This record gives sequence, structure tokens and C-alpha cells, in this order.
Amino acid sequence: MPFDFQQLANFRLARGSHKQPNKDGNICVNEAAGIVAGFQYREIRDVSCLPDCFSRPLSEYAIYLNDFMMHRVRNELLAPFVTRLPGTSDAPWIEEQRARLIVVETVRRIVAAEYDEVWRKPKLAAKCRAVQLFEQVSPAMAKAQAVLPLECTKQALKGLRGCLHPDLRVGSPCAAAAQAAARSFRKRFGPGADRKIWEMAALILEEAILFGRNDGIDDPVAAAERLERAKVLTAPV
Repeated sequence: MPFDFQQLANFRLARGSHKQPNKDGNICVNEAAGIVAGFQYREIRDVSCLPDCFSRPLSEYAIYLNDFMMHRVRNELLAPFVTRLPGTSDAPWIEEQRARLIVVETVRRIVAAEYDEVWRKPKLAAKCRAVQLFEQVSPAMAKAQAVLPLECTKQALKGLRGCLHPDLRVGSPCAAAAQAAARSFRKRFGPGADRKIWEMAALILEEAILFGRNDGIDDPVAAAERLERAKVLTAPV
């Protein structure tokens, strides 16, 4: 993630979709990514609103991470993806593999972490970490659910089912799995403990980007200027 976002300290990402930026930014990661890619600003209600150069599975995952993350980590962990999401659209088989990667790594990292560290179930965690292939997700989650059903496991299974549909809508359930695990970490260990889960989710997004086309925006100065100009042009007088 080469873009140093310290130069955008006054630009904040916010939950939901937005008709326009305000003086502080306060738009979602995909809306900001559209700006830095040179597109006219548009409200992103879902991935159908995005330009064609954005990968749908990646962008949907980013949308829901943006909405589910706590504000104190959202900017730090997601702002670098503002320059990474444009130029990621790829061949259908690549997009399918990206969706599968998001599901598999959610199980191997996020679900495993909750079983291991929150519930002290190392054997269940080991079963999750042993998942290497998409086809192994369902039996591993079924065994884990039979011993100790968790919301993050339930959501991971929803993500698996999302891979079986043409639209590859894995972003919402996999981000929800991270949200559920993050909530469990906060409840068990206190405020700030959920950061570990969100860092895992951001790393999964990064690895899914790198799996296929990842042209991105390689001019951070131009990206910063476009974001700042959007705030000036669209903010109420």
C-alpha cells in the first residue's frame, strides 16, 4: 500500500452512501476511489453504481468493511484502498477466484481467531486454519457449528453460498463475519481488541486485489488533489 495518506489527514471515510462529500470528505471508500480514478462523483449505493473498471467482489467487500468497521480504524485501514480499487476488474474466472479467496481466508483467519482466542477452542480453530480449498469450507464450518455455533461461522457459510451465484455477492456476509468476530473480541478483551480482526479483513482485501488485475492509481499527488477538489466543488456554500 504505497500511498501515504498522512497528506489527507483531513479527509475522512464514513459509513453509508453519500450524495456528495463535505468539507471533511465523509464519503465511503468506493466513492472516494471513483474520484481519484478521475470519474465524476457519484453516490455508491451498491456495486452496480460503480464504473466498470472496479472489481465487483472486491468492491462489495470494501463497501461492507467500510460500513461495519469502527470509525477509529476505518480511515487508517481502508483509506489506502482508495487508490487500489480502480483498475481491478478482471476476467470472470479471476473474479470467481477472488470471491472464493475472500471466503476461504475469512474462515482460515477470522473464524479461526474467534474460536481460538475468544472461546479457547484450539481444535476447532485448527480445523478452520486447515481449510485450503473452497470445497473444504462447508464441511469444516458444519463441524465447527455442531460443537459451538457462532455468528461469524454462520456468515462465512452465507459467503460460501454467495460464491455459487453469478453475482458473487460474498462481500456482505464475509464483512459481517468480521463484524461478528470483532464484536466478540471487544466483549471478551475490551475496547480496541477488535482491531486485530479488522487488520485481518484488510489484509484479505489486499490479497484478493493482488490475485488479479490491480492497476490502481500510481500518482498519489494527483489522487490527493482530486479528493481535495471534490470537497471544494461539492461542499455546500
